[in-house]
Amino acid sequence: MTPKTDRSDKITIIHLAVDYNTPYRPRTTMAVEWLVDELSGFDNVVIAMLRSAKAGSSPRWIECAVPAGAGAARLFHFAYFGLPWGIGLHRAMRKTAQRIITLLEREGICPRLVHAHKFTFEGLAGWYVARHFNVPLFVSLRGEVETKVFRAKPLLRPFLRRVAHDAARLYFVSAWFEPLFHGYVPGAAAKERRLPNIVRNITSRIAVRTPDKGLVTVLNLDTRKRKGLSYLLDAMTIAVREQPELTLDIIGGGSATSVRQSAAMIEQRGLGDSVRLIGSLTNADLLERLPRYRGLALPSLNETFGMVYVESLFAGVPVLYTARTAVDRYLDGLGVAVVTPPRNSPAIAVGLLELWRHSERFRENIIRAAPALFATFDPAAIMARYRDDVRLAIGEANTTASEE
Repeated sequence: MTPKTDRSDKITIIHLAVDYNTPYRPRTTMAVEWLVDELSGFDNVVIAMLRSAKAGSSPRWIECAVPAGAGAARLFHFAYFGLPWGIGLHRAMRKTAQRIITLLEREGICPRLVHAHKFTFEGLAGWYVARHFNVPLFVSLRGEVETKVFRAKPLLRPFLRRVAHDAARLYFVSAWFEPLFHGYVPGAAAKERRLPNIVRNITSRIAVRTPDKGLVTVLNLDTRKRKGLSYLLDAMTIAVREQPELTLDIIGGGSATSVRQSAAMIEQRGLGDSVRLIGSLTNADLLERLPRYRGLALPSLNETFGMVYVESLFAGVPVLYTARTAVDRYLDGLGVAVVTPPRNSPAIAVGLLELWRHSERFRENIIRAAPALFATFDPAAIMARYRDDVRLAIGEANTTASEE
């Protein structure tokens, strides 16, 4: 079936995203949603992909109502079949791409560009979709999952290099993943950009206040293993011996089981007087509360980006994160963070004490670094560069097509 002619004057962008909220899936990160929300002036069609391990157990696709003010013009909840641990990943993404093409053609949606919001999953499907419609492909790189796939699937690497070669733009959400990626895919630097996640409290002048609370960490307790909670609590047991008044608030919800087990972890370490479970907060309430803390500590084992680190910095609060993950390489030379090795509780304890004892110095550094932080994370500037990339890629594609 030939797609209907797109009569609008807007450029239609197809967004392929596994991590995108719909009414038919558990809540996930807002990262891609907030990016799409900023893309005014485009006709954004989001294919929100959700893996099912049972073939035929989920509806093929469901069009969802888009909330007022959201950036998506159309949103489809899209179930696809895929085995766990990435078994048969390439074949699954190829078949998923065929179904996405069918959906777009049935709906008369004519893409001018495809943006796959992860390289080693959506990027595989996106390559086939972009190739079918002969349009440019943008691919985001999110280091957590990309690292796992590159390491675990050497036979897939030639095709991943093909995707990178054919993409018009490669966007590093995870700046720390850049050197790892270059080890697997050399020669793509000309098309690479950084595309940090959109954060809502960005300002050109960061106001700081004198903290009246201790340290804080923010995480979904269901992800406590990946977020390094056990190592953080072990570090607290070391740090409070030296600084008994040091305290840590844990902000974040989770299942009843996760809350119970997290509470048990605190009690087992004798930290009942030093560590509190605060529970879940809305983003607005979190941003209001953050400036009261001396520092945010989140020594994750593997973190794609971690928007809460940026939220904390723009709330005037220094951060602790682990090397080669999270916002590593975004904050180099600014003196606003403590960087520790992963899975190293003694080193994390030293970092906690540094945040606690030198909060004033860190806050002075944040004030000085405000222009550099704003230049890096300003949503308006990020989106201006993205819009330029879209128009350039489409212009190049049209020029090539006319020459052919």
